[in-house]
Amino acid sequence: MRKLRSIPVVRRPRRPVPAVGEELEHGGDRQVTSNVTSISRVRAAARDKAERAKVNNRAATALLVVAVVLIVIGLGSTQSASSVVGIDQAADRFYFFKKQLLGVGIGTLALLITSRIDYRIYRKLATPFLILCVGLLIAVPYVSPTIGGAQRWIPLAGFNLQPSELAKLAVVLTLALVLDRKARLLGRFWHFFVPVVAIVGSVGFLMMRQPDLGTLIVIGAAAMAVVMTSATPFRYVVLTTTASASAATMLAFSESYRLRRLDGFLDPWGTASDQGYQLVQSYYALSNGGLFGVGLGASRARWFYLPNAHTDFIFAIIGEETGLIGSLTVVALFTVLAFAGWIVALRAPDSFGRMVAAGITVWLSLQALVNIGGVLGLLPITGIALPFVSFGSAALIVSMAALGILVNIAQQGVPAIRK
Repeated sequence: MRKLRSIPVVRRPRRPVPAVGEELEHGGDRQVTSNVTSISRVRAAARDKAERAKVNNRAATALLVVAVVLIVIGLGSTQSASSVVGIDQAADRFYFFKKQLLGVGIGTLALLITSRIDYRIYRKLATPFLILCVGLLIAVPYVSPTIGGAQRWIPLAGFNLQPSELAKLAVVLTLALVLDRKARLLGRFWHFFVPVVAIVGSVGFLMMRQPDLGTLIVIGAAAMAVVMTSATPFRYVVLTTTASASAATMLAFSESYRLRRLDGFLDPWGTASDQGYQLVQSYYALSNGGLFGVGLGASRARWFYLPNAHTDFIFAIIGEETGLIGSLTVVALFTVLAFAGWIVALRAPDSFGRMVAAGITVWLSLQALVNIGGVLGLLPITGIALPFVSFGSAALIVSMAALGILVNIAQQGVPAIRK
Protein backbone atom coordinates (compact mmCIF):
# COMPACT_ATOMS: atom_id res chain seq x y z
CA MET A 1 0.00 0.00 0.00
CA ARG A 2 1.38 3.29 -1.10
CA LYS A 3 2.14 5.62 1.69
CA LEU A 4 0.58 9.07 1.38
CA ARG A 5 2.93 11.99 1.53
CA SER A 6 1.96 14.85 3.79
CA ILE A 7 1.64 18.24 2.08
CA PRO A 8 2.54 21.26 4.18
CA VAL A 9 -0.22 23.84 4.53
CA VAL A 10 0.88 27.38 3.94
CA ARG A 11 -0.99 29.65 6.24
CA ARG A 12 -1.08 33.41 5.95
CA PRO A 13 0.28 34.89 9.10
CA ARG A 14 -2.19 36.80 11.14
CA ARG A 15 -1.70 40.53 11.24
CA PRO A 16 -1.36 41.85 14.72
CA VAL A 17 -4.23 43.90 16.00
CA PRO A 18 -3.13 47.53 15.78
CA ALA A 19 -2.71 49.29 19.04
CA VAL A 20 -4.93 52.21 19.96
CA GLY A 21 -3.97 55.20 17.85
CA GLU A 22 -2.32 53.11 15.07
CA GLU A 23 -3.73 53.31 11.55
CA LEU A 24 -5.08 50.26 9.76
CA GLU A 25 -3.65 49.34 6.37
CA HIS A 26 -5.28 48.94 2.98
CA GLY A 27 -9.10 48.80 3.27
CA GLY A 28 -8.98 49.73 6.93
CA ASP A 29 -7.15 52.93 6.03
CA ARG A 30 -10.01 54.06 3.83
CA GLN A 31 -12.56 53.32 6.53
CA VAL A 32 -10.63 55.25 9.16
CA THR A 33 -10.08 58.14 6.78
CA SER A 34 -13.79 58.25 6.03
CA ASN A 35 -14.63 58.19 9.72
CA VAL A 36 -12.11 60.92 10.47
CA THR A 37 -13.52 63.05 7.65
CA SER A 38 -17.06 62.60 8.94
CA ILE A 39 -16.00 63.51 12.45
CA SER A 40 -14.18 66.58 11.14
CA ARG A 41 -17.25 67.70 9.28
CA VAL A 42 -19.45 67.24 12.32
CA ARG A 43 -17.00 69.21 14.44
CA ALA A 44 -16.77 71.97 11.81
CA ALA A 45 -20.56 72.18 11.65
CA ALA A 46 -20.70 72.37 15.43
CA ARG A 47 -18.09 75.14 15.44
CA ASP A 48 -20.00 77.07 12.77
CA LYS A 49 -23.22 76.68 14.72
CA ALA A 50 -21.53 77.88 17.89
CA GLU A 51 -19.97 80.80 16.02
CA ARG A 52 -23.33 81.71 14.49
CA ALA A 53 -25.04 81.65 17.86
CA LYS A 54 -22.25 83.72 19.40
CA VAL A 55 -22.20 86.38 16.69
CA ASN A 56 -25.97 86.60 16.41
CA ASN A 57 -26.41 86.79 20.16
CA ARG A 58 -23.91 89.63 20.27
CA ALA A 59 -25.79 91.58 17.61
CA ALA A 60 -29.16 90.96 19.25
CA THR A 61 -27.77 91.88 22.67
CA ALA A 62 -26.21 95.06 21.32
CA LEU A 63 -29.51 96.14 19.78
CA LEU A 64 -31.46 95.48 22.97
CA VAL A 65 -28.92 97.15 25.27
CA VAL A 66 -28.77 100.25 23.08
CA ALA A 67 -32.57 100.48 22.96
CA VAL A 68 -32.92 100.10 26.74
CA VAL A 69 -30.30 102.78 27.45
CA LEU A 70 -31.86 105.19 24.94
CA ILE A 71 -35.34 104.62 26.38
CA VAL A 72 -34.09 105.29 29.92
CA ILE A 73 -32.36 108.46 28.72
CA GLY A 74 -35.55 109.42 26.93
CA LEU A 75 -37.72 108.95 30.00
CA GLY A 76 -35.43 111.10 32.13
CA SER A 77 -35.13 113.79 29.46
CA THR A 78 -38.88 113.78 28.79
CA GLN A 79 -39.63 114.34 32.46
CA SER A 80 -37.15 117.18 32.68
CA ALA A 81 -38.08 118.85 29.39
CA SER A 82 -41.87 118.51 29.77
CA SER A 83 -42.44 119.17 33.46
CA VAL A 84 -43.01 122.90 33.03
CA VAL A 85 -45.26 122.37 29.99
CA GLY A 86 -47.13 119.65 31.90
CA ILE A 87 -47.90 122.02 34.76
CA ASP A 88 -49.02 124.68 32.30
CA GLN A 89 -51.26 122.41 30.20
CA ALA A 90 -52.49 119.77 32.64
CA ALA A 91 -51.48 121.00 36.11
CA ASP A 92 -49.32 117.89 36.41
CA ARG A 93 -45.54 117.95 36.08
CA PHE A 94 -45.56 114.21 35.35
CA TYR A 95 -48.31 114.41 32.70
CA PHE A 96 -46.10 113.74 29.67
CA PHE A 97 -43.82 111.40 31.59
CA LYS A 98 -46.72 109.11 32.51
CA LYS A 99 -47.94 109.02 28.92
CA GLN A 100 -44.46 108.16 27.72
CA LEU A 101 -44.12 105.49 30.41
CA LEU A 102 -47.34 103.92 29.15
CA GLY A 103 -45.85 103.93 25.66
CA VAL A 104 -42.75 102.17 26.99
CA GLY A 105 -44.93 99.47 28.53
CA ILE A 106 -46.89 98.86 25.31
CA GLY A 107 -43.71 99.09 23.26
CA THR A 108 -41.98 96.52 25.46
CA LEU A 109 -44.85 94.11 24.88
CA ALA A 110 -44.65 94.76 21.12
CA LEU A 111 -40.89 94.17 21.15
CA LEU A 112 -41.24 90.88 23.02
CA ILE A 113 -43.88 89.66 20.58
CA THR A 114 -42.06 90.64 17.38
CA SER A 115 -38.72 89.32 18.63
CA ARG A 116 -40.23 85.86 19.25
CA ILE A 117 -42.30 85.56 16.06
CA ASP A 118 -40.47 84.27 13.00
CA TYR A 119 -40.02 87.30 10.76
CA ARG A 120 -41.04 85.25 7.70
CA ILE A 121 -44.66 85.48 8.85
CA TYR A 122 -44.66 89.10 7.66
CA ARG A 123 -44.66 87.81 4.11
CA LYS A 124 -48.35 87.10 4.68
CA LEU A 125 -49.07 90.19 6.78
CA ALA A 126 -47.16 92.89 4.88
CA THR A 127 -49.73 93.65 2.18
CA PRO A 128 -52.79 93.80 4.51
CA PHE A 129 -50.73 95.96 6.88
CA LEU A 130 -49.90 98.41 4.07
CA ILE A 131 -53.55 98.56 2.98
CA LEU A 132 -54.54 99.36 6.58
CA CYS A 133 -51.94 102.14 6.77
CA VAL A 134 -53.11 103.66 3.48
CA GLY A 135 -56.68 103.65 4.78
CA LEU A 136 -55.60 105.42 7.97
CA LEU A 137 -53.58 107.98 6.01
CA ILE A 138 -56.64 108.71 3.86
CA ALA A 139 -58.70 109.29 7.01
CA VAL A 140 -56.18 111.61 8.70
CA PRO A 141 -57.23 114.94 7.09
CA TYR A 142 -60.86 114.31 8.07
CA VAL A 143 -60.40 113.39 11.73
CA SER A 144 -57.08 114.87 12.82
CA PRO A 145 -56.84 118.06 14.86
CA THR A 146 -54.59 120.75 13.41
CA ILE A 147 -51.44 121.10 15.52
CA GLY A 148 -48.68 123.41 14.38
CA GLY A 149 -50.25 123.70 10.95
CA ALA A 150 -50.22 119.93 10.38
CA GLN A 151 -52.76 117.10 10.55
CA ARG A 152 -50.99 113.86 11.38
CA TRP A 153 -52.93 112.18 14.18
CA ILE A 154 -56.06 110.13 14.72
CA PRO A 155 -57.52 110.54 18.24
CA LEU A 156 -58.25 107.10 19.65
CA ALA A 157 -59.41 106.57 23.25
CA GLY A 158 -57.22 109.32 24.64
CA PHE A 159 -54.31 108.20 22.50
CA ASN A 160 -53.08 109.97 19.35
CA LEU A 161 -52.41 107.36 16.68
CA GLN A 162 -49.92 108.54 14.05
CA PRO A 163 -50.41 106.50 10.85
CA SER A 164 -47.20 107.83 9.31
CA GLU A 165 -45.22 105.92 11.95
CA LEU A 166 -46.98 102.69 11.02
CA ALA A 167 -46.37 103.47 7.35
CA LYS A 168 -42.59 103.35 7.87
CA LEU A 169 -42.73 99.70 8.87
CA ALA A 170 -45.43 98.85 6.33
CA VAL A 171 -43.40 100.23 3.41
CA VAL A 172 -40.25 98.36 4.46
CA LEU A 173 -42.05 95.02 4.84
CA THR A 174 -44.16 95.29 1.68
CA LEU A 175 -41.37 96.55 -0.56
CA ALA A 176 -39.04 93.80 0.68
CA LEU A 177 -41.75 91.21 0.00
CA VAL A 178 -42.41 92.41 -3.56
CA LEU A 179 -38.73 92.72 -4.51
CA ASP A 180 -38.03 89.28 -3.06
CA ARG A 181 -40.84 87.69 -5.09
CA LYS A 182 -39.71 89.47 -8.26
CA ALA A 183 -36.00 88.79 -7.75
CA ARG A 184 -35.61 87.03 -11.12
CA LEU A 185 -37.54 89.72 -12.98
CA LEU A 186 -35.87 92.83 -11.58
CA GLY A 187 -33.60 93.05 -14.61
CA ARG A 188 -36.65 94.31 -16.49
CA PHE A 189 -37.27 97.94 -15.64
CA TRP A 190 -41.05 97.85 -15.31
CA HIS A 191 -41.01 94.90 -12.92
CA PHE A 192 -38.88 97.07 -10.64
CA PHE A 193 -40.30 100.52 -11.29
CA VAL A 194 -44.03 99.82 -10.99
CA PRO A 195 -44.07 98.22 -7.50
CA VAL A 196 -41.64 100.77 -6.05
CA VAL A 197 -43.66 103.72 -7.33
CA ALA A 198 -46.96 102.11 -6.33
CA ILE A 199 -45.86 101.44 -2.75
CA VAL A 200 -43.72 104.48 -1.95
CA GLY A 201 -45.65 106.86 -4.20
CA SER A 202 -49.08 106.12 -2.73
CA VAL A 203 -47.84 106.56 0.83
CA GLY A 204 -45.84 109.65 -0.09
CA PHE A 205 -48.78 111.35 -1.78
CA LEU A 206 -50.99 110.84 1.25
CA MET A 207 -48.31 112.04 3.65
CA MET A 208 -47.77 115.26 1.72
CA ARG A 209 -51.41 116.09 2.40
CA GLN A 210 -50.67 116.26 6.14
CA PRO A 211 -47.96 117.60 5.34
CA ASP A 212 -45.01 115.59 6.69
CA LEU A 213 -41.96 115.91 4.45
CA GLY A 214 -39.52 114.83 7.19
CA THR A 215 -41.16 111.44 7.69
CA LEU A 216 -41.48 111.00 3.93
CA ILE A 217 -37.72 111.52 3.56
CA VAL A 218 -37.09 108.82 6.18
CA ILE A 219 -39.47 106.42 4.41
CA GLY A 220 -37.80 107.17 1.09
CA ALA A 221 -34.36 106.45 2.53
CA ALA A 222 -35.55 103.20 4.12
CA ALA A 223 -37.09 102.18 0.79
CA MET A 224 -33.79 102.90 -0.96
CA ALA A 225 -31.99 100.68 1.55
CA VAL A 226 -34.41 97.87 0.69
CA VAL A 227 -33.81 98.42 -3.03
CA MET A 228 -30.02 98.54 -2.66
CA THR A 229 -29.94 95.21 -0.80
CA SER A 230 -32.23 93.50 -3.30
CA ALA A 231 -31.37 91.90 -6.64
CA THR A 232 -32.10 95.17 -8.44
CA PRO A 233 -29.48 96.06 -11.10
CA PHE A 234 -27.13 98.86 -10.05
CA ARG A 235 -28.21 101.15 -12.90
CA TYR A 236 -31.78 101.09 -11.62
CA VAL A 237 -30.57 101.85 -8.09
CA VAL A 238 -28.68 104.91 -9.34
CA LEU A 239 -31.67 106.05 -11.37
CA THR A 240 -34.05 105.66 -8.43
CA THR A 241 -31.69 107.45 -6.03
CA THR A 242 -31.30 110.38 -8.41
CA ALA A 243 -35.04 110.63 -9.01
CA SER A 244 -35.79 110.46 -5.27
CA ALA A 245 -33.25 113.16 -4.43
CA SER A 246 -34.65 115.40 -7.16
CA ALA A 247 -38.21 114.89 -5.94
CA ALA A 248 -37.24 115.67 -2.34
CA THR A 249 -35.51 118.87 -3.45
CA MET A 250 -38.54 119.98 -5.45
CA LEU A 251 -40.85 119.32 -2.51
CA ALA A 252 -38.57 121.25 -0.16
CA PHE A 253 -38.90 124.35 -2.35
CA SER A 254 -42.55 123.89 -3.24
CA GLU A 255 -44.09 125.64 -0.22
CA SER A 256 -43.39 129.09 1.17
CA TYR A 257 -43.21 127.92 4.79
CA ARG A 258 -40.48 125.44 3.83
CA LEU A 259 -38.52 128.25 2.21
CA ARG A 260 -38.83 130.27 5.41
CA ARG A 261 -37.55 127.28 7.38
CA LEU A 262 -34.64 127.08 4.99
CA ASP A 263 -33.89 130.75 5.64
CA GLY A 264 -33.86 129.99 9.36
CA PHE A 265 -31.41 127.16 8.76
CA LEU A 266 -29.06 129.16 6.52
CA ASP A 267 -29.10 132.32 8.65
CA PRO A 268 -30.43 131.54 12.14
CA TRP A 269 -28.90 134.61 13.78
CA GLY A 270 -30.28 136.93 11.12
CA THR A 271 -33.75 135.47 11.66
CA ALA A 272 -33.40 134.89 15.42
CA SER A 273 -36.72 136.56 16.18
CA ASP A 274 -38.60 134.56 13.56
CA GLN A 275 -37.65 131.37 11.69
CA GLY A 276 -34.26 131.06 13.35
CA TYR A 277 -35.58 131.42 16.90
CA GLN A 278 -35.82 127.71 17.69
CA LEU A 279 -32.35 126.93 16.35
CA VAL A 280 -30.77 129.86 18.19
CA GLN A 281 -32.35 128.72 21.46
CA SER A 282 -30.99 125.25 20.76
CA TYR A 283 -27.51 126.76 20.41
CA TYR A 284 -27.93 128.55 23.74
CA ALA A 285 -28.99 125.33 25.46
CA LEU A 286 -26.07 123.33 24.07
CA SER A 287 -23.51 126.02 24.90
CA ASN A 288 -24.95 126.36 28.39
CA GLY A 289 -24.34 122.66 28.96
CA GLY A 290 -20.60 122.85 28.38
CA LEU A 291 -18.64 119.66 28.92
CA PHE A 292 -20.52 118.06 31.82
CA GLY A 293 -23.89 119.86 31.76
CA VAL A 294 -25.84 121.90 34.28
CA GLY A 295 -27.31 118.82 35.95
CA LEU A 296 -30.45 116.73 35.54
CA GLY A 297 -33.62 118.80 35.85
CA ALA A 298 -31.71 122.10 35.81
CA SER A 299 -32.36 123.06 32.19
CA ARG A 300 -33.10 126.69 31.48
CA ALA A 301 -34.36 126.09 27.94
CA ARG A 302 -37.37 124.08 29.16
CA TRP A 303 -38.87 127.23 30.72
CA PHE A 304 -40.62 128.08 27.44
CA TYR A 305 -37.41 129.34 25.85
CA LEU A 306 -37.08 126.36 23.51
CA PRO A 307 -40.29 125.30 21.69
CA ASN A 308 -40.91 121.54 21.40
CA ALA A 309 -38.18 120.85 23.94
CA HIS A 310 -39.60 117.42 24.83
CA THR A 311 -40.20 116.31 21.23
CA ASP A 312 -38.15 117.52 18.26
CA PHE A 313 -35.47 119.28 20.33
CA ILE A 314 -35.00 116.89 23.22
CA PHE A 315 -31.38 116.39 22.16
CA ALA A 316 -30.74 120.04 23.05
CA ILE A 317 -32.06 119.40 26.57
CA ILE A 318 -29.80 116.35 26.86
CA GLY A 319 -26.85 118.49 25.77
CA GLU A 320 -27.72 121.22 28.26
CA GLU A 321 -28.23 118.94 31.26
CA THR A 322 -25.52 116.34 30.61
CA GLY A 323 -23.11 118.37 28.50
CA LEU A 324 -20.93 117.26 25.63
CA ILE A 325 -20.30 113.94 27.39
CA GLY A 326 -23.99 113.07 27.45
CA SER A 327 -24.53 114.24 23.87
CA LEU A 328 -21.65 112.13 22.55
CA THR A 329 -22.98 109.16 24.50
CA VAL A 330 -26.30 109.39 22.66
CA VAL A 331 -24.50 109.70 19.32
CA ALA A 332 -22.34 106.68 20.17
CA LEU A 333 -25.42 104.61 21.05
CA PHE A 334 -27.03 105.31 17.69
CA THR A 335 -23.74 104.50 15.97
CA VAL A 336 -23.69 101.10 17.68
CA LEU A 337 -27.32 100.55 16.68
CA ALA A 338 -26.52 101.32 13.03
CA PHE A 339 -23.44 99.08 13.02
CA ALA A 340 -25.24 96.17 14.70
CA GLY A 341 -28.20 96.55 12.37
CA TRP A 342 -26.00 96.28 9.29
CA ILE A 343 -24.33 93.18 10.70
CA VAL A 344 -27.78 91.65 11.06
CA ALA A 345 -28.63 92.59 7.46
CA LEU A 346 -25.39 91.14 6.07
CA ARG A 347 -25.90 87.85 7.91
CA ALA A 348 -29.63 87.47 7.41
CA PRO A 349 -30.65 83.93 6.40
CA ASP A 350 -32.48 85.03 3.24
CA SER A 351 -32.99 88.00 0.94
CA PHE A 352 -36.29 89.01 2.57
CA GLY A 353 -34.64 89.17 5.99
CA ARG A 354 -31.70 91.09 4.56
CA MET A 355 -33.91 93.74 2.97
CA VAL A 356 -36.12 94.13 6.05
CA ALA A 357 -33.10 94.46 8.35
CA ALA A 358 -31.48 97.03 6.07
CA GLY A 359 -34.67 99.07 5.80
CA ILE A 360 -35.29 99.16 9.56
CA THR A 361 -31.66 100.00 10.31
CA VAL A 362 -31.56 102.91 7.86
CA TRP A 363 -34.94 104.15 9.09
CA LEU A 364 -33.88 104.34 12.75
CA SER A 365 -30.30 105.54 12.22
CA LEU A 366 -31.14 108.12 9.53
CA GLN A 367 -34.01 109.50 11.59
CA ALA A 368 -31.59 109.98 14.49
CA LEU A 369 -29.07 111.63 12.17
CA VAL A 370 -31.64 114.04 10.73
CA ASN A 371 -32.99 114.96 14.17
CA ILE A 372 -29.58 115.53 15.76
CA GLY A 373 -28.34 117.33 12.65
CA GLY A 374 -31.32 119.69 12.84
CA VAL A 375 -30.72 120.45 16.53
CA LEU A 376 -27.04 121.19 15.82
CA GLY A 377 -27.84 123.33 12.79
CA LEU A 378 -26.07 120.96 10.42
CA LEU A 379 -29.30 120.02 8.61
CA PRO A 380 -32.62 121.80 8.07
CA ILE A 381 -35.22 121.26 10.79
CA THR A 382 -37.72 118.64 9.63
CA GLY A 383 -39.85 118.08 12.73
CA ILE A 384 -39.11 114.36 13.11
CA ALA A 385 -38.48 112.79 16.51
CA LEU A 386 -35.35 111.22 17.97
CA PRO A 387 -36.05 107.45 18.03
CA PHE A 388 -36.57 105.91 21.50
CA VAL A 389 -35.85 109.29 23.15
CA SER A 390 -38.33 111.98 22.06
CA PHE A 391 -41.79 112.15 23.59
CA GLY A 392 -44.38 110.37 21.46
CA SER A 393 -45.94 107.04 22.34
CA ALA A 394 -46.92 106.08 18.78
CA ALA A 395 -43.41 106.55 17.41
CA LEU A 396 -41.89 104.75 20.39
CA ILE A 397 -44.17 101.71 20.11
CA VAL A 398 -43.60 101.29 16.37
CA SER A 399 -39.83 101.74 16.76
CA MET A 400 -39.70 99.08 19.48
CA ALA A 401 -41.79 96.69 17.39
CA ALA A 402 -39.43 97.21 14.45
CA LEU A 403 -36.45 96.61 16.71
CA GLY A 404 -38.02 93.32 17.79
CA ILE A 405 -38.18 92.22 14.14
CA LEU A 406 -34.51 93.14 13.77
CA VAL A 407 -33.65 91.06 16.85
CA ASN A 408 -35.56 88.07 15.46
CA ILE A 409 -33.62 88.28 12.18
CA ALA A 410 -30.38 88.49 14.17
CA GLN A 411 -31.21 85.32 16.09
CA GLN A 412 -31.65 83.40 12.83
CA GLY A 413 -28.67 84.84 10.97
CA VAL A 414 -25.74 82.99 9.38
CA PRO A 415 -22.07 83.24 10.40
CA ALA A 416 -19.54 85.33 8.57
CA ILE A 417 -17.79 83.69 5.60
CA ARG A 418 -14.52 82.12 6.63
CA LYS A 419 -11.44 83.41 4.88
